[in-house]
Amino acid sequence: MSEKVTESTSEKVLEKYPRHYQKVLKGNYAASEGAALCHATVIPAYPITPQTSIIEELSARVAANKLDATFINMDSEHSVFAAAMGAALTGERVFTATSGQGLFYAHELLHAIAHFRLPIVICNVGRPSIPWNIWSDQSDSISQRDTGWIQLYGESSQEVLDGIIQSYKISEELNLPVMMVLDAFYQSHTSENIWVPDADLVDEYLLPKKLNGSEIDVKNPKSFGGLVSPDNYGNFNHGYWKDVIKVEDLTNKIGEEFKEHFGRDYGAIEAVNINKGTKQILVTLSTITTTARGVIKSHPEVGLLKIRLFKPFPRKSIVELFSKVKVNKDKCKIITIDRNFLGDSEGALMQEMKRALYGERYKLQGIYAGLGGRDVPPTTIENIIETCKTNNDEIIWIDS
Repeated sequence: MSEKVTESTSEKVLEKYPRHYQKVLKGNYAASEGAALCHATVIPAYPITPQTSIIEELSARVAANKLDATFINMDSEHSVFAAAMGAALTGERVFTATSGQGLFYAHELLHAIAHFRLPIVICNVGRPSIPWNIWSDQSDSISQRDTGWIQLYGESSQEVLDGIIQSYKISEELNLPVMMVLDAFYQSHTSENIWVPDADLVDEYLLPKKLNGSEIDVKNPKSFGGLVSPDNYGNFNHGYWKDVIKVEDLTNKIGEEFKEHFGRDYGAIEAVNINKGTKQILVTLSTITTTARGVIKSHPEVGLLKIRLFKPFPRKSIVELFSKVKVNKDKCKIITIDRNFLGDSEGALMQEMKRALYGERYKLQGIYAGLGGRDVPPTTIENIIETCKTNNDEIIWIDS
């Protein structure tokens, strides 16, 4: 009898996502799996905690002839992104990973890659800078929000793997680089059950990279990165602007296509329990979202707004959502939970929500929590909900 139940259960599990297999993976290995499934052909790399195991796994695959790619050991993160830029200029599908100071060191190249319009995908494992710390924080990636990169944040390791596949679709359609961000240790070094799609299923969805004619061609020499006059500089930026404003809609479109092909649903944002009777809306990025999901099950008056696409910020999706569900502006408080401190009064989520909802007269309250990897357990989320019922300070440090 027990064997029949086991077989039946197994069949139902397999039917949930056809042409997938289940695997227990840490978040970093989920990222490596995603890059391999996308057939990244050039992987320049430099180790930095806590992302190192991403590139170690890819290096091992290349060495074992399980991944047809060129793996390049570089001498610094600045060199990593310079090599990534050079490879992308020749039309290769490029992947790399970094974290913290590594991303800071690459700052100059991040600007160049974006404005060269290069479709590169990277994974950043979020950690802070000074005071020196290797645990979870989003100040490294968010401090790069004005470099021109699209930024997606994964709530789970499944979302990291799936997000990398979608990132290449977005990146190669618009010729813009994408940064897939995951939390250090809570994701990078924690094992989860992951649905890994079969390689041929990914190949049907993500076709081989097409050249667009702007690549390096030794038979037809071109100049890259030359001095641009004031009269022409704005033209380059205007061209970039016309494509970056497409990102939000394209993210939602590709998410819908991904659901049809793989069975898992994604968009620029996700709303949970948001309606005209909602009294508080928690706004979250990455793994704090999962904890908040569990807590609000006991709080029917509390909703959750998960931001998946952080840059460019999905203003249209948020405004449409709030308008559609008729959130009561006078009775509902929007509470942003920021795991970043960028030297300003407000955290980045608070800043972006204020900008997105400018003129809409919603009540906004900013919470700093989980900085530098401090745990954000259910009790902290409960504390946030209760504190914000009576405390109307615009900014609250919840665990300091």
